Amino acid sequence: MENQVRMVVRDSLKKMKSGSVKKKALNPTHLMYDGHDENLFDHFANVASRIGVYTARDYGEILEHLVGIWNVEKLTGLSSEGREAQDYVCGLAQRLRKVEERALSRAMKEPTVSFSWISGREV
Repeated sequence: MENQVRMVVRDSLKKMKSGSVKKKALNPTHLMYDGHDENLFDHFANVASRIGVYTARDYGEILEHLVGIWNVEKLTGLSSEGREAQDYVCGLAQRLRKVEERALSRAMKEPTVSFSWISGREV
C-alpha cells in the first residue's frame, strides 16, 4: 500500500509541476452576479478575506497537511523533474501564506459594501 501511495504522489508531483497547479485555477464564483453588483465576486472576496472565511491561508493549511501526511519532502529516488516538482509543492504553502497576506492587506483598505441577498446590509 505504501509503495502505491508513493507512486501516486510521485506521479502527482510530476503532473503538478507540468502545469496543472501552476496555471491559475479560476474559481467559478468569479462569475457571481446578483443582478445589481457588477463586481460582486471582488466585493465578496474582500469581505471573506477580512473576516477570514476560506482564504488562501486555508488552501495552504490543507496543502501543508497533505504534504506532511504523504511525507512529500522525504520522498527519494525522484528524477530531476520530480525533485523540482517536490520543491515546488513543498514550498507552495508558504507562497499561499504570502498571497493571503497581500489579499488581506488589500481587503482591509476596501470600503464596506452591501449585498442584495442580505437585504442590503453593509459588511
